[in-house]
Amino acid sequence: MRNIVLLFLFISLNLFSQAKIEFVYKVTSAGSMLDSADTNYEIIKPYLEKMFSELDDLTYSLKIKNTESLWYLVDSKSYSDTNMGKVFGGDQTYYFDLKTKQYLEQRNFLDNYFLIQSPQKDFHWELIDESKQILGYTCKKAISKEIKTINGINKTFVTEAWYCPTLKYSIGPLNFGGLDGLILEMTNQKRKYYCTEILSDNKMAMFIIAKPKQGKVVTEEEFLIETKKIQEEKGMPFFKD
Repeated sequence: MRNIVLLFLFISLNLFSQAKIEFVYKVTSAGSMLDSADTNYEIIKPYLEKMFSELDDLTYSLKIKNTESLWYLVDSKSYSDTNMGKVFGGDQTYYFDLKTKQYLEQRNFLDNYFLIQSPQKDFHWELIDESKQILGYTCKKAISKEIKTINGINKTFVTEAWYCPTLKYSIGPLNFGGLDGLILEMTNQKRKYYCTEILSDNKMAMFIIAKPKQGKVVTEEEFLIETKKIQEEKGMPFFKD
């Protein structure tokens, strides 16, 4: 009898240690991309419509297993590098270690892969006393404001997040996180990522989370330098500092 109990405890602990969950996201544009009064509106409109159509095709996955997570574009290689939806929605892969709070980001620039390691960013979230239902979960609102200097002018960039306190994962789309719960919906100046489905153990196949290995290890600053070199080699224009 004692052996049976020990076996049951071993199986239970093993199942718990292999706990996994997947969050499926879609992306759309946020706000107006171009003022209809703009003189270039009729020229750019067809390109925007094409981009919106291609955005609808994209699906992102956030997989979590034990203390690791992985955000990526599903079937990324099936879309060309010139796919406007893929470019706008993003093709970065983010691996996150929940124990060390470290991100490893894989970026692809003109078929050149790079790996950038960084700690989880402090977004200085402001908690808002608002809530709404997303996929049957009660979510709370948070706002992050970041000031950037562009052409000598300070501009404020706002990110709105809806996070779920009952889903105890301090992450979300891309590398956003740091809240008391997983972000099920996030909107910034350009894009809106929103969760459309949550797959638990009994709805998904077994998977492993593999840390990205393909690419040159660089810092954010080194990445900008490397991409400028690639643009120069290919005779592409770029903006100098």
